[in-house]
Amino acid sequence: MIIFPKGFKIGARTVKTVIAASLAIFIADLLGLEYATAAGVIAILSVTNTKKSTFKSGKNRLLNFLFAMITSTILFNLLGHHVLIFSLFLLVFIPCSAAWGMSEAIAPNAVLVTHLLIAPQITTSLLLNEFLLNFIAISLAFIVNWKMPNFQDELTAREKRVEHHFRDLFKRLSFIMDKKIEQTHFLHKVEDLEGYILDSLVIARRHMDNQLSGNTSGSYDYLTMRATQVELFREITEILIQIDMTGQDQQFQSLEQLFKAISDTYARDNNGKALMVQTEEILTYYRASELPKTREEFEVRARLFQILQLIQTFIQIKHDYVIESRV
Repeated sequence: MIIFPKGFKIGARTVKTVIAASLAIFIADLLGLEYATAAGVIAILSVTNTKKSTFKSGKNRLLNFLFAMITSTILFNLLGHHVLIFSLFLLVFIPCSAAWGMSEAIAPNAVLVTHLLIAPQITTSLLLNEFLLNFIAISLAFIVNWKMPNFQDELTAREKRVEHHFRDLFKRLSFIMDKKIEQTHFLHKVEDLEGYILDSLVIARRHMDNQLSGNTSGSYDYLTMRATQVELFREITEILIQIDMTGQDQQFQSLEQLFKAISDTYARDNNGKALMVQTEEILTYYRASELPKTREEFEVRARLFQILQLIQTFIQIKHDYVIESRV
């Protein structure tokens, strides 16, 4: 007999949510607050995946709470405690909250407003009661999310692995040119690297969102730069394998040397200046070479120029990243 559905899992967030909700109800009840269970509901809605999102959500809920209390108090005191007046409140409250980017605060604060709706009259003690329910729940959500995993060591290892794979792929490009390895397999390796970088970006983003102070975007910026480069590398490879290498040894010798130079110097802190000079020298050599005599030669030359321009962009992206990261 299967008790739990397939995929059933009690994760860290679930445990934190249970703790926050239970403590919120317990503390609210201990303080003698009315509607203590509402604090538990708000706590459930306030526990998110990261510190930053929990902090932002809590801040929005408190600001939105003030708007909800002021608006509902005015409407109920002027027009009466009636469900139609509550509907009027929602017609104003929901669009304003959405426009201010506080959509996640609509449900919990609307629930708190219902407490004002059913009250005989709105008093200072009632408003304080609602504020404390909100504050207790939001505070506990932030406290249980204070201890979050640090992914920096994993990200550092992933950055080194990305550099290793890029070096290896550039080294293998010369084999592609000599038809020594199967090209489809090589493109699969490029796709694997692309997927690995995108997965690493997800981890880097989560790591950023779990830090509330300091510059924590280093790995994210680095991997974003490499994600752009791998797209260019794929384009370079796709153009390269379309070229007929037969009798083109002299044309491709300088390009092979450039690929080897990139492979040998591929590192996080290399600004790429020497590679940019080398690339420009190859472009100058091609421009000074004898003009193509046949259509096939012209197509080869055009693709070579295209590859070199992509490599220039590839190196420039790294150069710009190194300069910006030092500012």
